[in-house]
Amino acid sequence: MGLYYILDFIMTVSEVAGLYMIYIHLCKNPRFSSPFWKFLPACVNFCIAWITTWLTSLGAYKFFLTAVIYIVCLNIIYKDSISQGIVCYELFILLVVYLPEIISIPCLQWLYGEAALVEVDGVHMLRWEIYVFALIIRAFVLIGIHMLVRNWRYRFGRKDTLVVSLSFSIALAVNMLSAYEYLNLGILSNSLVYIINIFLVVSFVVSFLYSKNTVCIREQELKKQQTIERMNQQFSYYQERAKDEERVRALYHDMKNHLLILERQNSAETKQMVSDLRRRISDYEEYIHTGNEFLDVIIHDKAKKAKEQQIDFSAVLHFEDGGFIEPMDLSTIFGNALDNAIEASVKLPPEQRLITVKAGCVREMLSVVFENNCRQGEAEYKHTTKSDCFLHGFGIQNMKTAVEKYGGQCLIQQKFGQFTVKIILPLPEEK
Repeated sequence: MGLYYILDFIMTVSEVAGLYMIYIHLCKNPRFSSPFWKFLPACVNFCIAWITTWLTSLGAYKFFLTAVIYIVCLNIIYKDSISQGIVCYELFILLVVYLPEIISIPCLQWLYGEAALVEVDGVHMLRWEIYVFALIIRAFVLIGIHMLVRNWRYRFGRKDTLVVSLSFSIALAVNMLSAYEYLNLGILSNSLVYIINIFLVVSFVVSFLYSKNTVCIREQELKKQQTIERMNQQFSYYQERAKDEERVRALYHDMKNHLLILERQNSAETKQMVSDLRRRISDYEEYIHTGNEFLDVIIHDKAKKAKEQQIDFSAVLHFEDGGFIEPMDLSTIFGNALDNAIEASVKLPPEQRLITVKAGCVREMLSVVFENNCRQGEAEYKHTTKSDCFLHGFGIQNMKTAVEKYGGQCLIQQKFGQFTVKIILPLPEEK
């Protein structure tokens, strides 16, 4: 019997490892900062499984007890929805617990026949070879689960969980009925039952992947909709700013003439008033003209924000030939690039804050280069997700999409404390 205790201990540890692998990838929002808590659901599951197997006679009821305690424990430790916890446990039960048994028992039953059952200390037990074979199968199952959940980033809703749970319930019910038949008859009376079990487990995996893809598509559509709304808001903002800039420039020219008249007066108060007015309109003395009125507004707006953050902002832009780019795309390219540059610059001491923008035509190509200083030792830029610690990851994909729309390329480089975005756009052929 000692051998069976050891085998059951190893089997339980392998089950808990599979459970830990599943919920650590599917649940992303822990309530506590200490890493100790993430091991608690697995430890609780191990203790309950061991106690209910060897110290109680709960039988099939231990499944429901373990499920309730586990889901409650998971909900206490993680902020994720109960639906996410239920899917975790269903995935664990069918793939980690039952699938190795469904495969190993009939295979070795066919090999050993009635000798698959042996008597150990007056208790009928399966041969130890069956446990070893099930353990080997579980190792392969765990590898497959790891491949499935390692890059998990989806959240199941109630409807998605209902689809998966329905398939799980059917598979679990048939599995329990086949186990009941086995315990009462002592031999496998009908191999068709086990074929059905395999089919139902496969059906569960299919329904799980279907729900995952449904959630993925829904999240992508929501993200795309949010991106479009954000771009529309940004475009509307620059349109309003363009109208304001036009009105202010008209007033500026009139104000210069009024100031010339005021300066001819010798009053000290008048001279002070003229000095204050000149200081207030100094931004328009340094107004950057790019050759594109809409881009003028964007650059002026970002230059003002950079100045407020004590960032040295330099722009040399010859964009007269960039009229083929739609205003929405100009907003996406220049707005995102400069927002990212400003966000990175404010992390640096004021004396290191520098942003330069250059644009011009070179050999029938329109070239745009954004450069800014960044922290030394930051992680190299990656093309993946928003989880990157460097904030330049935000909006980069939208920029690339806008550039590719015109057959261009967006090249990104980060090294030696400098972040560079180079954009090359072919000029359209004249018709």
